[in-house]
Amino acid sequence: MSAAPPEAHDAPTCAPPQSPVRRPRVALPTGSCDTHIHVIGPPDRYRLDARRNYTPVACSLAQYREVMAACGIARAVLVQPSVYGTDNRQLLDALREGGAAFRGVVVPAAGVSDAELDAMHALGVRGIRLNLVNPQVVGLDEAVALSARVVDRGWHLQVQIRWSAAAQATLASIVAKAALPLVIDHMGRPPSMQAPRALLDLLASGRAWAKLSAPYRLSTNDEPPYTDVLPLVRALVGANPDQVLWASDWPHTERFTPTPHDADLVDLLPEWLGSDDLVRRVCVTNPARLYGY
Repeated sequence: MSAAPPEAHDAPTCAPPQSPVRRPRVALPTGSCDTHIHVIGPPDRYRLDARRNYTPVACSLAQYREVMAACGIARAVLVQPSVYGTDNRQLLDALREGGAAFRGVVVPAAGVSDAELDAMHALGVRGIRLNLVNPQVVGLDEAVALSARVVDRGWHLQVQIRWSAAAQATLASIVAKAALPLVIDHMGRPPSMQAPRALLDLLASGRAWAKLSAPYRLSTNDEPPYTDVLPLVRALVGANPDQVLWASDWPHTERFTPTPHDADLVDLLPEWLGSDDLVRRVCVTNPARLYGY
């Protein structure tokens, strides 16, 4: 059961992304994909859901393109943030604006029509998100039912959890019921830097993918390089390097202290992955397979 939805004035306002954007020391390989970003529009045009537990600042696709240019990112995946509930208009408008370099992951209402799903696919949508961390707007059964409707479209089911015994049981239920590939947000957000065995097994089997993203959501350190996260990253990569993805998590929603520089997040990759070959696989080859680039 989700917590009672906060009133608008009770949802704290996030810190903005860093500006000006700076260049990383590391050069990303050509064709690199940032697999998890959010675009936030002006609130008078895209109304924020009253159930939200944070209030983001407006962050446009044009602002994110500055990050792409500075960091050498060629492609990106727009993920529906919880603050919009099942209203995907901002994400779909951003896909129209962004074109072929962008893909999307949406949160459709249970009653979405097949025609609407087809239109989303044509714009670049390739997945459905089930968010079990923020106030929930789509239930597990609804997500499973939606998954059955999009399996022939080649979509996946992206799940945000905060790992626990209960979350592991929920994930096992999803694996049993949903025929789609699973993508696990933010390294599964375990309570320690010990990678959950069940998650490693899912990666090893090829049933799931994990995003190497948002280390600041896990680390006890407030700033990069988040060295305490390194054992978790290496365990996930070691389980199956062909089933991991990289993401910046721009503009770093739910961060109420200064957000990290995206260049600093890119600069973590050599230590995280250890070789140019692995950086290419995680940043280029793997997302190309999953998102159909």
